[in-house]
Amino acid sequence: MIIVLCPLKSYRVDRWCFTDEIQRELGYWKDDERLLDKLPEYKFMPNTKLENKLPVVACFEGHINIWKRIINEDLKDVLIVEDDSDIDYERYYEFLKNDKPDGLIYLGGRFDYPKIKDWTDSRQEIQNYMKGRSVSGFNEVADDFIITGAHGYFIKDKSIAEKMIQGSKGKTGKYKSNLLDVCIAKININKYYYYPSIVNVVVSKSLIKDKIILNTTSQNYM
Repeated sequence: MIIVLCPLKSYRVDRWCFTDEIQRELGYWKDDERLLDKLPEYKFMPNTKLENKLPVVACFEGHINIWKRIINEDLKDVLIVEDDSDIDYERYYEFLKNDKPDGLIYLGGRFDYPKIKDWTDSRQEIQNYMKGRSVSGFNEVADDFIITGAHGYFIKDKSIAEKMIQGSKGKTGKYKSNLLDVCIAKININKYYYYPSIVNVVVSKSLIKDKIILNTTSQNYM
């Protein structure tokens, strides 16, 4: 099953054909009042404005709801993408035939350094470096980098989703990071990436945050 996370006001829905195999998860919008109750679960700098908090929480909670859905409905073999993703379906169906390792599997994204302070606008150097050390098929995510972008990730059953839910928060009850990608990287679970990538991002404007973001299509770890 493929679950597509769509914000409430997304115009990108038209590019998807929803079926039993490809389903929509209705996400939040940046001014959704339901998000106010979720704010205590997140860590923000003291002077962060509410208008900057809500877009972050909107994106994060959409993914959390999908993890909960996998658990509650006992779903298996779930690919999670956002509505600006582009899937190579032929290669995805080949991927499904493989025996899969026990852990979270990225099918697209960018390589990044573990610490945000080391991120730069130009990440091509690390992409090229990681391409040189990646093998076709499953690769374990090493400690010297993380994968960001959330272009597409695969959860094979509810046991993985349960570990992600349980491991996403620290001792204080707050999420380990407000950035979904960084929070996932901090969860104590085996992580793998499938090479070459199967999912890419095709749109460079963030609907939730109302701003142009770096076009990530060329930065995928293809």
